Amino acid sequence: MEFLNLLLIAVLLLLLRKLFWCFRWLWCYHHGKETPAPISFLPRRSGEIFEGHLPRTEDEEEQ
Repeated sequence: MEFLNLLLIAVLLLLLRKLFWCFRWLWCYHHGKETPAPISFLPRRSGEIFEGHLPRTEDEEEQ
């Protein structure tokens, strides 16, 4: 039962992190400032692995 509580607390903290990022993004957008870069649900993860699996077009390969 204690492990489940720790797991639920960890998930809650990750969701709160994402929620605070959403509020910050909305505040920046509303005030016309540069919006923060997207964050993933899990820290230290990026979309590079996913983007590596996507097929590239000729225009993207030239850049």
